[in-house]
Amino acid sequence: MTSSGTRQRILDAALACFLDDGYEQTTVARITARSGASNGALFHHFPTKEAIADALYLDAMVSFQDGLWTLVRSKPRSLRAAVRGTIAHLLGWVEQHADLARFVYQRGHLDWDTPAGAELTSLNRQLASAFREWMKPLADNGQLRQTSMLMISAIVTGPAHAVARRWLAGGQLDMPLTGCTDELTDAALAGLRGAPLPSRPVRTSAIREGKILVELVAEDGRVIARGQATAQLCPPN
Repeated sequence: MTSSGTRQRILDAALACFLDDGYEQTTVARITARSGASNGALFHHFPTKEAIADALYLDAMVSFQDGLWTLVRSKPRSLRAAVRGTIAHLLGWVEQHADLARFVYQRGHLDWDTPAGAELTSLNRQLASAFREWMKPLADNGQLRQTSMLMISAIVTGPAHAVARRWLAGGQLDMPLTGCTDELTDAALAGLRGAPLPSRPVRTSAIREGKILVELVAEDGRVIARGQATAQLCPPN
């Protein structure tokens, strides 16, 4: 078997172990036994269990991003087409790679100071830049209200990720995951097209007049004089 084939066999075995036994309970020995690879072959590719998990996560994200790169290489016909294409890809990828998606959601993220984390950070930046340029004409022609890419991503993919997690958990959706595409698209479009809410006026209490009692106190504590004054009172800023 080729080196790349052995590597993939180790990753497939690790994924099965992580999902069946949990990451913490999985050992390198268990991965080695399940993959059928020798210790030498495993450590040739991965020095630690953490390195195996990082490689599995990074490979998953590269696979997922490949579809997004295909999407951004063509000019979007409309905001709906752009949003629907993004959501459809996310849901479709999760359906087709359900076990890998479960692992990614369980893992959460990579440590950014690892080699895999640094590589993923670079990939994310490149993709975010491409998406920014891809969406720019839609903002320029008024289809998309001006907002940050962070907010666009949250509005478009946040609900889709939430639904995908529920689908992966089982028993909460009685349809294919991709069957939610149009409804999620409609919800995202409402958020992207909506006009920003007007600024709320600052509510302040009306200025009121009040009396101030002034006392002049001697060093021994005796009050030697009193007086009153009228002042306008305003709430503090």
